[in-house]
Amino acid sequence: MQVKRFVAKDMRRALEMVRQALGEEAIIHSSRRVKDGVELLTSVAGSTFTEPKPTPEVESAPSSAPPSESPAPVQTGRDIAAQIELASQRLAARELAEASADEYLRKDQVVNAGIRVRSAVAQTPTSLPTAAPEADRPRTAQTAAERYGLAEPLAQSKSSDDIELLHEEIAQMRLILEEQLGRLGAAARGPGSKQTSAIGQRLERMGFSAKVADATLRRPLNNRMLAKAWPEAMARLAHAIPVMDEDITANGGVFAFVGPTGAGKTTTVAKLAARYVMEHGADKVALVTNDTQRLGGQDQLRSIARILQVPLRVVDENNSLSAVLRSLRNCELVLIDTAGLRAGDPALKTGMQELANIRSVQSLLVLPANSQAQVLKAALHSYQTAALTACIITKLDEAASLGEAVDCAMQARLPIAYTCDGQEVPYDIEQARGHKLISKAAQLIQQSSSRQAVNG
Repeated sequence: MQVKRFVAKDMRRALEMVRQALGEEAIIHSSRRVKDGVELLTSVAGSTFTEPKPTPEVESAPSSAPPSESPAPVQTGRDIAAQIELASQRLAARELAEASADEYLRKDQVVNAGIRVRSAVAQTPTSLPTAAPEADRPRTAQTAAERYGLAEPLAQSKSSDDIELLHEEIAQMRLILEEQLGRLGAAARGPGSKQTSAIGQRLERMGFSAKVADATLRRPLNNRMLAKAWPEAMARLAHAIPVMDEDITANGGVFAFVGPTGAGKTTTVAKLAARYVMEHGADKVALVTNDTQRLGGQDQLRSIARILQVPLRVVDENNSLSAVLRSLRNCELVLIDTAGLRAGDPALKTGMQELANIRSVQSLLVLPANSQAQVLKAALHSYQTAALTACIITKLDEAASLGEAVDCAMQARLPIAYTCDGQEVPYDIEQARGHKLISKAAQLIQQSSSRQAVNG
């Protein structure tokens, strides 16, 4: 077949040249920036395209774009490739018409092949629109797809049908590519719709295990379009997250905070103690620590107790936990800060068993969101001897993803009582809510993807 090359100053002129020379059935196989402007490689529809060798003029413009590669087949590879090509044609044609050549054609970038000239030229405006400054854009209600990071907001002048179609294409493209390039956990789920498989893959990228993803998608989703099915899956997952129905420390009680070193136990104790003092007074709160092994392990808690003007009691060989708690029976809220011990330490099992034997003590496991899934599971296994009542997820402000910590609580069926999103006492703590956790998890993974795109 004959491949023709067209070079023009801008994309609009290049498209017009192709239309005049080859007609509206011509196909654009690639386009990229060259020293004279924009280069299009085209052919007539109905024949197979073979990439021609670059001409000397093209060689003069250095190209850093890697050769295009066929995507690795996942399940039905041909079907997925066909869907990607179809969505690429539609999306690329729209971008050619609505974005400037500088914005669409990165330097020496070859775009997806197979764009129909007829659709591209028909939609090309006489003057390319200029994006309004961010501050001048009206604040409009976000769609569900935008909230969960599947689509970028579009200009309000477009019809709702066009917006919905474009959202669907972007969502399908992104999720299918994530499915191919990410882990192969979706393949283990067995045969199913591409929609379910792609959403399951995205859940796993957020840090959720295949087990939780499968449970979320076991029942068919009501929406067939990915842009709508994704928020539906998020809502279903949010409903499945175990959370405490009440603010468990608001009405007092005895609570022990257990967890690995550096999880944020002492800071969490400080936040809850300060909050209670502000509402009920310093005479209603007491702090307890059993951290006698670390050098200076009590110093931070002593400073907190002094600032809040509340008593601090130390559990050691001369003062058992039971005796200390009896001495504080007139306090409404008693918070016990425990030492973080390594897994396998005999003192860890002994200390957790002591907490479990005192019926008035409710043990709360502190899980740092910035830890790996295996570290969180190991912590859960090590501290479950304490007869855990609930858990607290900390360090959300330092985490790249949140799914691992939430998944750990879900699989253990351990309710989440609070989340901590910063170091400020007493403000950076709030009662856990399923929908907020999922929104935060989606936000973190979107931020991570954006950083990778910028750095990549």
